[in-house]
Amino acid sequence: MEYLILVIAMLAGTGTHVLKKVVERRKTDDTFSLKKFLTAYPYKTILTVMAGVGGFLGLLAAGELSYASSFMAGYVANSLGGAAE
Repeated sequence: MEYLILVIAMLAGTGTHVLKKVVERRKTDDTFSLKKFLTAYPYKTILTVMAGVGGFLGLLAAGELSYASSFMAGYVANSLGGAAE
């Protein structure tokens, strides 16, 4: 159960970064949506999930997994996915 909460924290970090990107994009394109963001870049979505899981498992193996580090693993994973352009 403890790991489930930490996975949710990681997903919240990813979601926060995704919403940040969507809000930035909507400033220049009013028709841009969350659905369009997720479906327009499927390889980035897969890369983000893989990086998030890798970060989560790395933190777990190092004994450094906490709510904050789990959240940041998700946030940074999405940032890395966005850098893959």
